[in-house]
Amino acid sequence: MRTSCYNGILRLVAFLTVCAVIVAGVAMPVASAQSGAGFVTLKTFPAAVTAIGMLDGATPTVVVATQNAGIYSMSGTSTVFRKLPAQLDLMRVTSIAVLEPDQWLVGTDGDGLWLVGGDGTFFDRVTTLDCTRVARIVPDPRDPNALFIPSLCTGLHYSTDRGVTWRTVGKGITSFLVTDVTRMDGDLIAVATQDAGVFVSTSNGTSYVKTPCPIKNVSSLAWSAGIRTLFAAGGSAVAMTTDTGAHWTSLPSPGAVTSLAALPSGAVLAGTAQRGVVRWDVAAKAWRDVAQGAGVTSASTMVCFGTTLLVGGSTGAVVRADLSAPVAAVAPSALDLGSIPVNQARSTAFTITNLGMGTLDWRIENVPGYVEVIPQTGTGNAIVTVRVEGDSLGKGPYQSLLKVVTSGGDQVLALHFSIADAASVLIGLTVGKVAATVGEGAVTLDAAPFIDKASGRTMVPMRFIGEAFGATVTWDAPTRRVFVETKGTANHKPLLMVMTIGSKKATANGQETTLEVAPAIVAGRTFVPLRVISETLGATVTWHADTRAVSIEYMP
Repeated sequence: MRTSCYNGILRLVAFLTVCAVIVAGVAMPVASAQSGAGFVTLKTFPAAVTAIGMLDGATPTVVVATQNAGIYSMSGTSTVFRKLPAQLDLMRVTSIAVLEPDQWLVGTDGDGLWLVGGDGTFFDRVTTLDCTRVARIVPDPRDPNALFIPSLCTGLHYSTDRGVTWRTVGKGITSFLVTDVTRMDGDLIAVATQDAGVFVSTSNGTSYVKTPCPIKNVSSLAWSAGIRTLFAAGGSAVAMTTDTGAHWTSLPSPGAVTSLAALPSGAVLAGTAQRGVVRWDVAAKAWRDVAQGAGVTSASTMVCFGTTLLVGGSTGAVVRADLSAPVAAVAPSALDLGSIPVNQARSTAFTITNLGMGTLDWRIENVPGYVEVIPQTGTGNAIVTVRVEGDSLGKGPYQSLLKVVTSGGDQVLALHFSIADAASVLIGLTVGKVAATVGEGAVTLDAAPFIDKASGRTMVPMRFIGEAFGATVTWDAPTRRVFVETKGTANHKPLLMVMTIGSKKATANGQETTLEVAPAIVAGRTFVPLRVISETLGATVTWHADTRAVSIEYMP
């Protein structure tokens, strides 16, 4: 359950073909997929995966522990995981450190630390560690011979001889229930505890100071060097700090978190019990599903070794992603536009994100004629809009599968909606939240509405608010202008509204008008003042101060 990447370990060699063997009368798990782009399911074991260890090099080695179903190893050119003798089968394995292809450290909760030798043929209890409850074994990236052990009985421990001898460290840490440790930059080290939050050392572990982390029961840490941010998780809560613990920000809950991982790209993932693997979207300030990515609906453990990400599932699946190549994460995995009145249009969006390195090329296939996808091809990270015009379809339910073909793995998106009778548009937004409603359908915004501090006015993503009214929104990059155009209905004349980023001057059907707040680009999205735009389009806007929510009603 290691929670961050270490530069000293190289990526896992791509391997694995479908095979099976019988050892000591026990059927071995077999490879379930060839190596390839994106996320690949490597093996499915008989029980939930509790820990994964790995070593790359001339003799690549992977060791997997399962819940009450044994430990399995694969080494060298073999494509088969071999089950170890049964000595450790009933132990609760929490962490594995592969020191050499034939020598590993295995930490347990209740039975202490074990040195496994001879490629799993013998086991010795490490008696120099004065604790039976090992939370994790964490390599120190500064020293290849050094290891940390956060323990749940005697606090933090450190070894400089690859686990032969251990000493208790952590002056200033007021808890003996230590759950995780991660080295940040230089001499900065962060330690998590089960009952006292997070402690940080600025002196290479000589002493630690308690931080004001809002989570007391912290189970996982991850340090993202790319964005210089420390993440802490416990239960269903996640918080982050960008100043090494001085100030913390609580994040939206992604569900019950089992592990955290910081990738070389700077992205931060959370393994969760309910949603599998999710990614923190810095711009949208929201957790995005790594759609079908980890190949597990419930992640029990997640580790990152150099440029290899390994995810263990509660059903026994182990999934790999080679982060030295493009790895596509598409979110969400399903798009539901709800019930669309025949006199309206509805749109939603999904994101394509490269979790790995190199160029991610992509295209959208299997697009029905009644669905508009913008853009349909591209390179790199993208926000793709899916739009349906109700007036071109008959009443009833519709569903289709959109295929996202990428150089970092292919994924499929399910699209669902139905066409209903004509009706007024009812839109619900909340300041600071990406969740919104249009009619009876739930919609996830690309970015959350916010209140402009200078004017006190609510700012909303222009594309969403325009298309919710059935308008076509066009962006002209050279002039930095936004065009909002409606066709006209029985209740409204056709409208062409033109706005310029940074200017309060706008035109509506050629007539000049002054906006309360100038449109602005924030994190790549165009924001406009909600009330003046909505009322120009003929809508009624109601502000609910107690919930910081906005209700908008519009009859096309």
